[in-house]
Amino acid sequence: MKEVKENSVKRADLIDEINQVESVLLSSYKNMQLVEEEGLLDYYAYKIKSEEAKHEYLMRKIKELEIEL
Repeated sequence: MKEVKENSVKRADLIDEINQVESVLLSSYKNMQLVEEEGLLDYYAYKIKSEEAKHEYLMRKIKELEIEL
């Protein structure tokens, strides 16, 4: 029973983090469309790439956690 509760807390934390990453991604996509300087384009491209990688990682973790339940 304790393990199920811990997994529920972990899942909630993962969902919160996924929501934060998605918010950052949305903001970065919008900002990338508005910039004109190449340096900032590179910045947003790298930021988007890193946030996408983090999103994929978190999605894998939540799927693993759901398999354990």
